[in-house]
Amino acid sequence: MSGWGRSRRCLFLLLLVVMTTLLATLVDRRVSVGQVPGLGGDASGDAAAGKREALRFPAGKVDAQSRQHAGQDTPGIRREGTGTAGGKVTSLPRTLRHGCRDGNAARDVSDLSSRQRWSALRHIIVNDEYRFLYCYVPKVACTTWKRVISVLEGRFSDPEHIPMDMYKFHQQNWTYLSHYPAASVAYRLQHYYKFMFVRDPLARLVSAFRDKFERRMETFSLKEAWTILEKYRPSPISETDVSHPNITFHEFVQYVVDTAPRSMNQHWRPYLDLCQPCAIHYDFVGHVDTLEDDAKAVLSAIGADNKVAFPARSAFYSHASSEDAVNHYLSQLPPDLFQKLVSKYQRDYNIFGYKLPVR
Repeated sequence: MSGWGRSRRCLFLLLLVVMTTLLATLVDRRVSVGQVPGLGGDASGDAAAGKREALRFPAGKVDAQSRQHAGQDTPGIRREGTGTAGGKVTSLPRTLRHGCRDGNAARDVSDLSSRQRWSALRHIIVNDEYRFLYCYVPKVACTTWKRVISVLEGRFSDPEHIPMDMYKFHQQNWTYLSHYPAASVAYRLQHYYKFMFVRDPLARLVSAFRDKFERRMETFSLKEAWTILEKYRPSPISETDVSHPNITFHEFVQYVVDTAPRSMNQHWRPYLDLCQPCAIHYDFVGHVDTLEDDAKAVLSAIGADNKVAFPARSAFYSHASSEDAVNHYLSQLPPDLFQKLVSKYQRDYNIFGYKLPVR
């Protein structure tokens, strides 16, 4: 082959490599911002059906078995307790999609900032065998769901008997959506069954306080407690406070109110900031009130109901006693701080069908 022929061939190969690289870059960019069918961009005909409204839920059997719609005719949480002002703290459900109509809410993956997208993806557990995505929310049955998923992954045989320390169990090598490249993330968001579970936001907050600051102190709890004491305890911190910090619920709530949602610990960070439900179109949103029925619906939807059973609640669990505990803590707050706390979680209340608590 002549020198000119070789040069032409090399030039052609170089041009082909450059074009391939540019094409791959463009495709990756479209995927990373959600511009794939069903995730964003203009659509027409059949593709328009893929551009789903926020919080679209399944129809048919799964829909009939669950109360995830939480409409006007749906019984839900009702908390009543006497506050410092003598009024009642009450919470009732409302429509789920209301909060996502807020102009400030991200309506699609492409609307999320890089930080928001990363924060959400690192909370979504992936199972490729059963093709589902589960956004875990601490203090909303996430440990039980992880037990179930560990059985589906073949790590253990019984979700009610996990032979290892629970802290180590949570630190296992779970497969998160953040582990995948952009194209794989977009594919799974579009084609996999996506679900999450919620509960009354302030009930979750109280549960987090009791579990992390009253019943036990983990490493992160100690760090948070020291920060709270330094910021809100006027007197000098004693040696006892350092080793066994005893923060009050009032101090904890003040800390939560003063902290930006993106900087909160995951155990009390708002649902909207954890799972981005307005931008990621979950197929199913279950509620703690109907946990067992909703869990059965999810397992049926992913085809795993014959593989594992969702563990039943403890015989000692009482919804009424749980509500009483929530009211006991909330009644300790002065009215102005209570209203600030409600405002902090207002978007969660609106989006997931709970009426804002009032006193």
